[in-house]
Amino acid sequence: MTNDSRQRFEEAFRSWAERPPHTPADEAARRVVARLPEHRGERWFFGSRLRFATAAAGLALLLGIGWSLLPNPQGAPAQEREVALPPLPDDVVLLWLDNETPLYLTIAPRATKGAP
Repeated sequence: MTNDSRQRFEEAFRSWAERPPHTPADEAARRVVARLPEHRGERWFFGSRLRFATAAAGLALLLGIGWSLLPNPQGAPAQEREVALPPLPDDVVLLWLDNETPLYLTIAPRATKGAP
């Protein structure tokens, strides 16, 4: 496109843009709405499968968050519960792998000096 043709196009476009519209805005909006297809029996919120899936996912997320924020039925969180353990011998070490899994290790007694 040459400079001359570009300038002619811009002038023609500006003059077209400055003209008042042939159809008033409210009339044009009514015509567009009249051409839209009718939705037969669909309700606004559940009319679309995507809307329904989004609503279901949001509800599941809210319920999951709410469920995780509920207090522990035992009264205290699992990390704070005390476990009554019997006394351990000196050669046994207790390691907790998680909140509910103890690991008991038996270690060899220390060697004494002069023992074979």
